[in-house]
Amino acid sequence: MSHNQPHNKERVLIKGAYLMTQDDKLGTLVGDVLVADGRIVQVGSDLSDDRALVVDGTGHAVLPGFIDTHRHNWQGALRNLGPAWTYQEYRSQVQIGLGQYFEPRDVHIGNLAADLVSLDSGVTTVRDESHISNSPGHSDAAIAAHWESGIRAVFDHGWPSTEAEQWQFGSGRSHPDDIRRIRDEVLPDDSARVTLNAMLRGPELSTPEVSERDIRLARELGLRISMHVGLGEWGARQQAIRQLAETGLLASDMTFVHCCTSTDEELRMLAAHGATASVAGALEVFMPGLGQPATNRLLAAGVRPSLSVDTETIVSGDMFGVMRATLAYQQLVLAGAAGPMDRGPGLPTFDAADLLSFATIEGARAAGIDDRTGSLTPGKEADLIMIRLDHPNTLPATDVAATIVAGGHAGNVDLVMVAGEILKENGVLKGGDAVFEEAAASRDRLFHTAGLPLPA
Repeated sequence: MSHNQPHNKERVLIKGAYLMTQDDKLGTLVGDVLVADGRIVQVGSDLSDDRALVVDGTGHAVLPGFIDTHRHNWQGALRNLGPAWTYQEYRSQVQIGLGQYFEPRDVHIGNLAADLVSLDSGVTTVRDESHISNSPGHSDAAIAAHWESGIRAVFDHGWPSTEAEQWQFGSGRSHPDDIRRIRDEVLPDDSARVTLNAMLRGPELSTPEVSERDIRLARELGLRISMHVGLGEWGARQQAIRQLAETGLLASDMTFVHCCTSTDEELRMLAAHGATASVAGALEVFMPGLGQPATNRLLAAGVRPSLSVDTETIVSGDMFGVMRATLAYQQLVLAGAAGPMDRGPGLPTFDAADLLSFATIEGARAAGIDDRTGSLTPGKEADLIMIRLDHPNTLPATDVAATIVAGGHAGNVDLVMVAGEILKENGVLKGGDAVFEEAAASRDRLFHTAGLPLPA
């Protein structure tokens, strides 16, 4: 559905579900949710509405949709290429090897494929970290896919993947100026379903001078900022968060992605300035070269992080895998098998309920959209999911949060709603039938143009 078509926002009343509201006042309860005009109108018990479509929520958990605060959507049609790749292999194969050959139509289908797997698995918001800004047409194609899929998207305009080596790790190039056009002409409305942020390289991937110039540009345009920091040994040497703090540029409008090798002191600086963090738990566990998930260290510094997928070339595009991997790494920390950054005594721990909070309300805060999504709070837009608790892998759901985190998968997601629009119903995702063929054609074209043999 394109953004200029009328949306069919039904009145929906979900009855008798296990509500995990992520709202501190409402808490967790068995009850009902009334949705009208794209918003959550009421949450409570024994609600009724003669005009609403009634959905039986018995045996289901209802919670806000998952929020993925950092995914390179353009790689959606290249998914599952290298689950055993190192960070350097990923950079050379995907960003440098294939990124330069992307046409706008490849970006469009990649974004659409990433949005569809997101929605199917209960991710209702994606923060699309788009470092495929090879031309204005590439960015426009990425944005068009988000309108088409129905997902809520924060489009994080980044740098090109042409001449990829010249744009990272000490780059002297300023952020592409096309971000001004996008702000003025394409995504001017910060209350829309698709909004604009700036994905900047910061001191770690550019220079202090470029970093300051880029940050001032983003703030001039009224945009929130995301930044990759703490990437392996390079990140440990650069200490980007410290550099930003010392130059007075660190602020609450920033989300820091990874933070794997950021120091504990840097994480405390992040917290003191009200900035947020995104832990890509599955990717960081799977991919040697980045460092380990900083979840427990972030908690120790006073930061409740959000969660993210990062790249589907390495890991699965759903939040269930991210939550499990993030928890698995904590258990390694507790077992004494932690990475070099996790040697501090008595790090605070998290559990399944915390992970659901990281994946919902903390994601909304990191993306700057917690005023409209991230919890089942009356008045917020109706971004919600319903998960079956009576499937063979979830019953008897003794502890619902633990059941979802430890055993859940996309097949348990029965209903997905974004801004009151039902995009998955009775376990079936709407639309997307033609995407498989288009994604395969895009992949074949990219490999052929790059002169690479297709994997067997």
